[in-house]
Amino acid sequence: MRGLAKYVAVAMVVCSGAIFASRVNAAEILTLEEATDRALRIAPAVESAIAQGDLNDARVDEARAPLYPNIEANGEYNQAPGYDQTISNRGLTLAQLSLSYTAYDGGRRASQMRSMRYQAEAARLGIKAARAQIVFDVSVAYFDLVRQRQTEKEIAQSINRLDVYVRIVESLQRSGRAIANDVLKIRATRDSARLALAGIQLAGAHASIVLGSMIGEFGQRDLEPAQITTLPPPPNGEITESPVYRAASRQIDAAKLMVRAAEAERSPTLKVALTSGFEGIDPPKTFGHHLGASYDGAISVPIFEGGLIRAHIDQARATERNAVAQTRQVERDLKRDLADASEQYQSAAEQLALLAQSQSTADDSFALDWARFLGGGNVTLLEATDAYQQAENLRLMRFEQEFAARRATAQARLLLGLAE
Repeated sequence: MRGLAKYVAVAMVVCSGAIFASRVNAAEILTLEEATDRALRIAPAVESAIAQGDLNDARVDEARAPLYPNIEANGEYNQAPGYDQTISNRGLTLAQLSLSYTAYDGGRRASQMRSMRYQAEAARLGIKAARAQIVFDVSVAYFDLVRQRQTEKEIAQSINRLDVYVRIVESLQRSGRAIANDVLKIRATRDSARLALAGIQLAGAHASIVLGSMIGEFGQRDLEPAQITTLPPPPNGEITESPVYRAASRQIDAAKLMVRAAEAERSPTLKVALTSGFEGIDPPKTFGHHLGASYDGAISVPIFEGGLIRAHIDQARATERNAVAQTRQVERDLKRDLADASEQYQSAAEQLALLAQSQSTADDSFALDWARFLGGGNVTLLEATDAYQQAENLRLMRFEQEFAARRATAQARLLLGLAE
């Protein structure tokens, strides 16, 4: 009887492996790298972050423009017959090139331009943060699908093993070595496994749909992830390299420069202007005799503006304090989340080590109980099935802990901004 049971069990494992292999071959194997690349190519969040970066680059150009002279071409023709010529001069014909330039403003324009540069750098860091978030989301969805497929495969193999045990117990009943209750018990154990398989197949289809939506394949219920046999090591790094932290730091730098720009509004402003062209009353005489040029310089000093400059300075300082507070909060959150991810990874690694030790013990315990049951010892089938379910639960727990470790690593990579 033991030899027959061993032969049937081996045949069952071979058949289940062939069935699973045929299913894998029928579906395209999707690797994590492929899923990540496809998700990054179509993710709206990356496009939005890139657009925001382009917008801030344009704002830098806008802030830089006042640092250069402004050259314009001006033309005007006006006739005012009947008006008092003391006021209207009767008419105006004008065709000129004019150059205007702010020579000194206390550094306000330069501070505004440098502030926009820091904001543009923060926006570019936002692109990296968006990519890291997508990589994290895809990785977690991929690892979840791996877990579901591994669990589905294990439960299917368990059902095949239980089918063998059911046939063995039914044979023992026919020979009078087992009672009807034993048959009912082993059948109930197999039926419970079938129910669990139905549930895990639904969860696997959901995980496949979630991952498929991230890579542009909507409604895909049968995505097959590549097998993962090892756990990734937890990444090392400093939170100061995180794009989220660096972007927050750049916002502080930008806010400080806006304070300088607001304070510079108190400084005198020197503007110079040059013109060259034609200016007169009537067009023929203007373009024939009145070619000339002019230059002008003007200094303005703010004396009283109703508290406007003071309000600008207060707003800029409040923005700076807010940026500092947000950066401190970002630092605290990153440290907390990184420590939590490290603890989750360590806990999962320890659980996996314990499961590896416990699995061998549980398998040996079931094998002993099953052999004693077949040999007519003082072990009931209930005790044997309990031992079997305990061993099977340990196998399924291993998949859960592997997922926890991989998710913790993905979370740490997200916090550190590692998108590759």
